Amino acid sequence: MPRKRGMECLELRDAMLSLTETARSVEEREFVPEKACGKCKNYFQSGAGMCNILKMGSNISATPPVYVIEGNDRYIIDFNTNGESCKFFENMDIIDKDISHSFDPKVSRHQRQMSK
Repeated sequence: MPRKRGMECLELRDAMLSLTETARSVEEREFVPEKACGKCKNYFQSGAGMCNILKMGSNISATPPVYVIEGNDRYIIDFNTNGESCKFFENMDIIDKDISHSFDPKVSRHQRQMSK
């Protein structure tokens, strides 16, 4: 039986892989919805995008959406995921379109992708 730490790593790996397992066309990958997760104040860009409020086990694409707010591991999500159904969505005031405007890497990388 795997140790508890090993199971946590497996769950995190599965969550990260689930972002890339669904085949999407180029148009679907390039489309940024009006309420994209990357435009939310709670979105955190790192190696993989994460939500600062939702935790592992959440699914905002489900009907009805599943919200898990307790736990240690953040909900891993793409910047261009539709956040229309997320009750925690808060639109950012400023979208940084020029890397020189922001010294905070948390809000610059994914926003440059949306400014095309």
